[in-house]
Amino acid sequence: MCFVAMIAMLGRKRKTTEHVCIPLWVGARRSFYASKWIRRLQLLNEKYNYKVEREEEAEYEEKKEDDKIEKVYPLWNSRRTGLLGYKIGCMSIWDVWGVKHAVTVVQIKNCYVLNQKNISKNGYEALEIGIGNMNVIKQSKNNIGNYIKRKLGFVHKIKEFKCTSDCFLPVQHKFSPRHFSPGQNLFISSSIKNKGFSGAMKKWGFSGKNQSHGTESKAHRSLGSVSMGKTVNIVFRNKKMNTHIGEKSLVKCSNNKLFRINSLKNLLFVKGPIGGYKNKVVKISDAKGRAFNKFKKKIYLYYPTFIYKKGKKYKNVIDMPHSVEDPFLYNEIPLYEPADK
Repeated sequence: MCFVAMIAMLGRKRKTTEHVCIPLWVGARRSFYASKWIRRLQLLNEKYNYKVEREEEAEYEEKKEDDKIEKVYPLWNSRRTGLLGYKIGCMSIWDVWGVKHAVTVVQIKNCYVLNQKNISKNGYEALEIGIGNMNVIKQSKNNIGNYIKRKLGFVHKIKEFKCTSDCFLPVQHKFSPRHFSPGQNLFISSSIKNKGFSGAMKKWGFSGKNQSHGTESKAHRSLGSVSMGKTVNIVFRNKKMNTHIGEKSLVKCSNNKLFRINSLKNLLFVKGPIGGYKNKVVKISDAKGRAFNKFKKKIYLYYPTFIYKKGKKYKNVIDMPHSVEDPFLYNEIPLYEPADK
């Protein structure tokens, strides 16, 4: 059919009221959705583009029952127990003055006291603490029997924390982030991800040899000399060499300040980086040595742990005490001194 005949047929008047489909090339208007597939995809996506309604976070927390733990007045050698937590990730927080702080978020989820170790039975004082949940199939028979005796669930990780007998906590006690007070220094240790056997440059940060001049053999990333030739003829102990990087190597972070506590979501916001990957179990305890004595006078620590009282309200989110002076208010220094007349 020729082009002229087609236009003539479209121009005729029809008795029926049927809709006439005019091709796009004749000059008909294009609809908003150029293709039915685009519209279909949009309808499918609308099902998944839903908005999440956030729950209103309660500002205060109230306990219905008192804790059965008694308050302890610490001695000069009193030592509290630590906690276990899961490393979630890193984020930024702004304080009251608008200063940005890089923090690491740690979650204390289902952390319980499993066992007490005394000097009479074990020869030292410590507490066994477990965190998380784990399937029964992955547990050993000894652990299954111990959990049944103590009426506890199956735990993901178990660690020991040395503490004095006056700071012992009863078995089945559940920890909260209020065990630590914001502003205090913490000692955190964890293991890094397994990376296999590596060279000295990656492990210890050696600079290596010249890339162009002076290295005829392929020894650009080699270790170098290990020991003397004739006189001693041995390799000294603790020599930095090619070794394994992985779970066995601990990363210890000392004197990290606790910036914020969120008891509603069981979160600790620690300033600075922490070793380990996401969802890695981390050991957290009070700082030692000089760092412990510095904040001990300014910040109050709860011995043996934080004790809830019935009918009393506690804030869910607590920040560390901020500085009184504005950190952005610099002293005015004159650019020049006027000449003496």
